[in-house]
This record gives sequence, C-alpha cells and structure tokens, in this order.
Amino acid sequence: MKKLHNVCVLFGGVSTEHLISCRSAYNIIQGLVEAGLEVAAVGMTKEGEFLRYLADLETLRSGEWEEAARAALAEAGAAAPSPADIASPAAFLAYHCGGTRPDVVFPAVHGINCEDGVLQGFLEMCAVPYVGSGVLASAAGMDKSFAKIVFEAAGIPQVPFAVARRADIRRDPEGEAEKLVKELGLPLFLKPANGGSSVGTTAAKTAEALAASLQTVAEFDEKVLVERFVDAREIEVAVMGNREPRAALPGEIVKEADIEYYDYETKYFKQGAVAAVPADIPASLKEEISALALRAYQALGCSGLSRVDFFLEKGSGKLYLNEINTLPGFTSISLYPLAWQKSGLDTAELLRELCCLALERSELTGRRTRA
Repeated sequence: MKKLHNVCVLFGGVSTEHLISCRSAYNIIQGLVEAGLEVAAVGMTKEGEFLRYLADLETLRSGEWEEAARAALAEAGAAAPSPADIASPAAFLAYHCGGTRPDVVFPAVHGINCEDGVLQGFLEMCAVPYVGSGVLASAAGMDKSFAKIVFEAAGIPQVPFAVARRADIRRDPEGEAEKLVKELGLPLFLKPANGGSSVGTTAAKTAEALAASLQTVAEFDEKVLVERFVDAREIEVAVMGNREPRAALPGEIVKEADIEYYDYETKYFKQGAVAAVPADIPASLKEEISALALRAYQALGCSGLSRVDFFLEKGSGKLYLNEINTLPGFTSISLYPLAWQKSGLDTAELLRELCCLALERSELTGRRTRA
C-alpha cells in the first residue's frame, strides 16, 4: 500500500450543512496534524468557489472563514491559477493544495453536492483516494427514500414510510396529507429525502398540520420522506471498514424530557441532547444492533465509514433502522468519533485509519482510468 504523508481536507460547500462541515473540519484537521500528517485545507464557499485555507483554524468554528481565507492567500502572495493549473480535475485539486497532489482527500463535508456522490465523482476524476464511500453508495445513502428501498430488500426492519413529491404537494397539499394519513395514520414524521443534520425535519399530529408541514419540508427537497412516528430511543452505531467492516460500541442520543424529537436546533444549538456511549441497553441488544448496522452498511455498499441510526421503540422494544449517514459529523458533540474513543481508538488514530482505508479502497477498486 502507498505510504500516507499528506492529506487534503475539503470543507464547506453549498448545502444547508455548511456550518456543521466547518466545525467537523476544525476537529479533523487538528486530529490529522496530531497523527503526524501534513494537511492542506481547502474550503468550498456557499457559492461553490474553492479556496485554499491558510488562516487561523479558530475561524472555521464560526463558519465565517471565507474573508480570512482570502486575506491569508493575499498575504502569502498566492498567484492566480495558470491555464495548466486548472487543465484537469487532478491539476485543479493539486493547485488548491499548494501544488502538491495529496495522498488522500478527506471530505469533511455534508449535504447536497458534497455527500451525495457529486463530490465523490469529482474525486474519482482526480484519480485520488478519498475517505468514505464511492459514488453509488454515497448517492444512495444521501437519498433516504432510495436507501429505504435497499434496506427493505435486505430484510432490515424499518418503520412504515411513504414519499411525497414537491409537485404533488404544491398542487394539492391537503389531498396529499389525506392520502398519507390514510396510508400511515398519525402522528407522522417528515424529513427532506436528501437532507442531513436533521435540517428541515418536523412532526405532524393532525391532517391540517401535516398539510402545512409537507409544504415547509418540500422547500428543502423535491422528495419528502414521511414516516410513521414512533416513541423511541435513538441508538446510533459507528461503522468503519471496507470489505470487512467493524462496529464501535453503540451509543444513544439522550434527549431532555421536554424534547420530542432530535431536530437541527436541538442537535447543534439548544444543547438539549447528549451522545452517551455506550448505550444503556442489554449486551444481547448491543450485539443485535451492531449486526444490523453491519448488514445495512454492506447492503448499501458502503466503505470507509458510516453512522447507522436506529429507533428502539419504547414499550414494545422493537428495533427499526432509521437511516445511514455516509459522512458523519466530527464536531465536538458528534457521536461517531466519541463511539470510537469509547471503543479504545482515539481521534488521531481513527482519522489515520480512515485515511489508510481510503488508500486500501483505491487499490481494491482500482480500474483503468486512462485510455
């Protein structure tokens, strides 16, 4: 396997999860440096422009990094790219990494155009190893409605669900709500099919509230995933590996008593929930959940890393797969790195191993890339 020396960390992007990406990048860059690796940080603005990041890392935590990046580049006397610098995807990437082709790219990104196979396709064109799943698994994992079809075929239990389309919702929101209530009952939980970090998620307890919620969530995505609401504990499993993945100790998102569900505000700003690892569940259930997480990971064809989320219904004890996240967060409150820490792997070691898995995957899936 090729030796690992330098890593390019990509962060930012055009999605609603831009800030979360920046906070993940802050921790990832620090961890990679601690692991003894050279790091080039490249940010993507909210408009999609790539900028090499030479400024203070602290600026990343607020998400307001663009001005600092431009000032640092000007101070360093960075020249505008020549035609040769951007003649190919690989040259474009190397230019933004300071003229050096990275051994591995670590996408510290989330959401549309970043986590959904688009960025992965660009990195394939660069012929550079990258952390995480390939184009197909990334795209399938991002589209929660499609992933559910895959998991259903694999025989993995899920809550009953349906998909509503933006065009249908706009044409007749009350009619769509009526159909969904007839099919799934009430209450219902709604989320953008191609979303993350719980952005745009909401619950509806009446048909009237459902019609309004459908219109709100449809602003985030063309497809709205609608699920039967279950009163459940939220158990999450960190998975890592390529052909022989392994799972960390399962964790639980423990919400305050007055919080009904884990939305974006609760997750990142209200501090109304904490990640507890290991989850306070019987050993036999931990084994069952870990085994299901590995099944889901392999059913979708994931590689590198993912976080697999479950509902453990209160009362009945039934276990349901909620969703898979192919590029989980690495913020200070994220469960993924915490789960591995509690499983005996510190963050610096974890990040190095993820980069090595990227190199391994590149060799395993190597294909002819030149005519």
